[in-house]
Amino acid sequence: MGPLLHEQHLPATELIALIRSLADQVVRSRLDHADHADHADSGTLQAEAVLAQSAPVFASLYGLTRATQLDAKESRARTQDARLEMDAAHLRLQNLLFQRNHIEREIRAAEEYSSEYQNLPLLDLDELRQLAASEQPPAGLEVPLPEGDSDEAAHRLMLARLAFELAERKRFEEERKELGAVKAKLVKENEVKKARLEELEKQLTEFVEKAKGIQAKMQDEPTAA
Repeated sequence: MGPLLHEQHLPATELIALIRSLADQVVRSRLDHADHADHADSGTLQAEAVLAQSAPVFASLYGLTRATQLDAKESRARTQDARLEMDAAHLRLQNLLFQRNHIEREIRAAEEYSSEYQNLPLLDLDELRQLAASEQPPAGLEVPLPEGDSDEAAHRLMLARLAFELAERKRFEEERKELGAVKAKLVKENEVKKARLEELEKQLTEFVEKAKGIQAKMQDEPTAA
């Protein structure tokens, strides 16, 4: 049993079994010498010797218990740290999910967005190409027109169509203003002519009335003999 008593790092189960074995030895020693008074002292000495030999075992058990308690404390601390880390990871995951949902909503909104240019009555693309290929392309038309099947080419072509549409509308607006100015001038001239005509009609009416009066007087005068 001597070599076993110096094993300071035995597992807890072996230490407990060893302590039980030492306890059984002490009990048997007590029982063996209980009926013999002359051997009582030797039995006591033997029991004390066994207990003394068991001291390292108890020390090992105490150390193991202490280490177990420290391990349990560290384990609880690690568990708490892991729980905090898990909560933080869960929060980060929730934030990422929120951001993903927000981005997905923005993507859907962008895909479903109906821009004003989609409802504009743009010039037919074939007619636009014919204008671009003419000897004197109209002002505001990008020449040559963007070509290609890529999304970028389609986007540039749409920008060119919109730019030409804007230039044409500005031109039409200028023409409308010019025609409006010409119309206003003609209306003013017509109003002046109308006023002059009315004045002439008034004068003519007065002249006719005077002529009628003169004619009536002439008819009322006696005819010369």
